[in-house]
Amino acid sequence: MNDHTTGDAFKEVPVIGIAPLVTPDPDPEALRETVEQIGQACRDVGFFYIKDHGVTPRESAELFQASRDFFALPLEEKLKIRLGITEQFRGFVPLGGEVTGGKTDWHECLDLQPESGRHAHTIAAAAAARSGDTHPLDDPGQWPPALPAFRETVMRAWDQLYGLSARIAAGMALSLGLDEHHFAPYHGVELSDLRMVHYPPYNETVGRAAPEDLPMEDVDHGFGAHVDYGFLAVLQQDAVGGLEVRNAEGAWIPAPHIPGTFLVNIGQMMQRWTNDHYRATWHRVQLPGAVDRYSIPFFFEPRYDAVIEPLDVCCDADNPPRYEACAFGPYVVDLFAKAYD
Repeated sequence: MNDHTTGDAFKEVPVIGIAPLVTPDPDPEALRETVEQIGQACRDVGFFYIKDHGVTPRESAELFQASRDFFALPLEEKLKIRLGITEQFRGFVPLGGEVTGGKTDWHECLDLQPESGRHAHTIAAAAAARSGDTHPLDDPGQWPPALPAFRETVMRAWDQLYGLSARIAAGMALSLGLDEHHFAPYHGVELSDLRMVHYPPYNETVGRAAPEDLPMEDVDHGFGAHVDYGFLAVLQQDAVGGLEVRNAEGAWIPAPHIPGTFLVNIGQMMQRWTNDHYRATWHRVQLPGAVDRYSIPFFFEPRYDAVIEPLDVCCDADNPPRYEACAFGPYVVDLFAKAYD
């Protein structure tokens, strides 16, 4: 496979219909076309919208309502499951609790994963329990006590998004000329993460409900420029907007909500797997202005014990492997430990 080459810098994020990936016995020509579009998007953009994905507007709305219900709780209730109470880097992060590029991010968030050791009645949690894995991010057991129905809603969405992500990963495998199940042994329930994010109003005229110890002069973006560290992410966002993706010329291209679609992007592990043939792309979120913004990314990650190294199909004599093998679990633990010190 030839090395990644950058053509004209993209001006918009493509929209791809993925019905052939999520329906049984698809038309071979339709599947081929979808796979080709995924490959081109991964090479040229690193982001793409998906439509015809099988998640109904009602199901997405229920998950967003659960997110709004959580962030509407009094701060003392949210702090009951604050990240740091356990050592698993899961739970609630209050406003100003994350810093990107030396600047304070203007958001609060909640990171959730299946409980592998107990209550394994969902597909994802049951899979985690069967795996028998133990690691520093396992089983935080942190759910908001004030919202008894919250966990069921979230885990129902988790199962759906995990399955959808697995099909997208299959499409990526096919786009590389691999068997559609190539990445399946690397799939990791235990490190995948459903994150709810709330960006409160922020501008020159709106009152800023910021912690007293938050240096407002350090606030720069809702979420500063970064690349994701893992496999792939599937994002649901509201209509407020603010997400931007950086193209090869350094220009920031808006990636707004498009009704009926989710936004997919690849992370650094996929870039490593493909030896830079597919690229993880820088992105950021602008301050929300006078309104609340909500988004829900699902991070689909490799197993804790997965070892990621360039695929043979992405290497040749003219393009030798650019990366050493990476043990994903220890890499993530070290990354989180530095981020949340």
